[in-house]
Amino acid sequence: MTRLGMVEKILGEVGKYNLSLYQSPAAKSGLPSLLISTGFHGEESAGPWGLLHFLSEASVDLFERVNLSLLPLVNPTGFSRGHRFNKYGENPNRGFVFENGKPKANEHTSVEGKLLLEQAQLLLAASRDGILTCHEDVLSREAYVYSFEPSQVPGRFSLDLRDTLGGYFSIAADGEIDACPVKDGLIFNHFDTSFEACLVRSGARVGACTETPALQNFDQRVLANSAAMTHFLALCAPLCD
Repeated sequence: MTRLGMVEKILGEVGKYNLSLYQSPAAKSGLPSLLISTGFHGEESAGPWGLLHFLSEASVDLFERVNLSLLPLVNPTGFSRGHRFNKYGENPNRGFVFENGKPKANEHTSVEGKLLLEQAQLLLAASRDGILTCHEDVLSREAYVYSFEPSQVPGRFSLDLRDTLGGYFSIAADGEIDACPVKDGLIFNHFDTSFEACLVRSGARVGACTETPALQNFDQRVLANSAAMTHFLALCAPLCD
């Protein structure tokens, strides 16, 4: 991120770690504003490593087509120990509620979640045209995507992100995962109290949570996460002719 000149904003501290947001060196009016977040759950390590791979291949030309914001490691205390929850036993991807037109905390909001909600206006602006958050399913050998679009059925955004993961892994069969209906590898417009669902409710045009299968090869999972980020930008901030 330093190589690309991205600007760090420290949102707060959790234990001895900073919770940081990185943004394009100079936001430009008229460009899409997109947010990528990883590392909500500490044992889902291919997301943060995938982001590093994505950044290693990026150039400063990227900022000519997108105002990009990154939350590279939301749960550093969990990540440092390989634990799903933070050091306080809280789930950093729960407790983002939307009430009376505003994102708010509830009794399940983690320390990290409260720090993010304190910067809600900044994050809403950063994710105006799309939010991608990268997760892993630690019990799965197949990939799938939670996606959000302003439509009744999945469109190109959802289908193409799913197909990107499908280039690396088998796609989950129809059925249920965590009591959510899965159809064609997608859990579509499932609004819960997750970070990404809250941002979409708050105005983000589209959103997705990719789920790579943590029972599969780690290097492939890193590459799949990196590819999902690249494709997310291609869908939401396409290259100009």
